[in-house]
Amino acid sequence: IFSLFWLVASTRKSDTVPMSSGRYFHVWGKVQGVMFRQTLIRAAQKRNLKGAATNLKVPQKNEVEFYLAGDNAKIDEIVSFMQSGKDLNSWGAKVEKLVEMSSGKAFTDHQVTTDNVDNFNW
Repeated sequence: IFSLFWLVASTRKSDTVPMSSGRYFHVWGKVQGVMFRQTLIRAAQKRNLKGAATNLKVPQKNEVEFYLAGDNAKIDEIVSFMQSGKDLNSWGAKVEKLVEMSSGKAFTDHQVTTDNVDNFNW
């Protein structure tokens, strides 16, 4: 299955690495109850990015806010795959809409981060 797991396994190197101090995103789709946050954070870790994500409390349970910081090309790689409309993992996580925001939650205010994912109670 071609999925975000491909993103977890692959990396891309470049000579010039434009770094991001932090980019904020909001996604809608099948993104809660399907390990979307863990899949996203593992993809960030494999690319040496700092990442964080939070399920938003909405009745439809279809929204997540997330943050990524580091190499912009690697962030763009993750974002592009999410926008492809393909399943992101074997649980069927899928993004229907993605918007980059000008600001968002601070890294430490998110539920799951690259710092706590190994100890998070799923």
